[in-house]
Amino acid sequence: MSESQNNNALQLTQLITPLNAMHLAQLTAFSFGLPPLYFCREYQSFPSDTIKSQCEERLLNQLNSEQVTLQQLQKLLVEKEYFDEEEASLRVAPLVEDES
Repeated sequence: MSESQNNNALQLTQLITPLNAMHLAQLTAFSFGLPPLYFCREYQSFPSDTIKSQCEERLLNQLNSEQVTLQQLQKLLVEKEYFDEEEASLRVAPLVEDES
């Protein structure tokens, strides 16, 4: 891995470490220009650690290919509105049919 890629990985880790899985999934969606719950829906059945590692990998790939910068990710964290983990999970949960 190049020094630039190592630096990207380190700075990204520092930026996303405090985020829970659903918050990170929403940040990832925003970075791709997708609706905020796109990855929450895709990952809803995955454990939190898996969600975090897959989102981190997606973000790191974007950073390394210069599709997004750390400054843009920081700006997305500040400027966008995020659903909390419970709300995000409820919004993407499958509808339960009433069996009446």
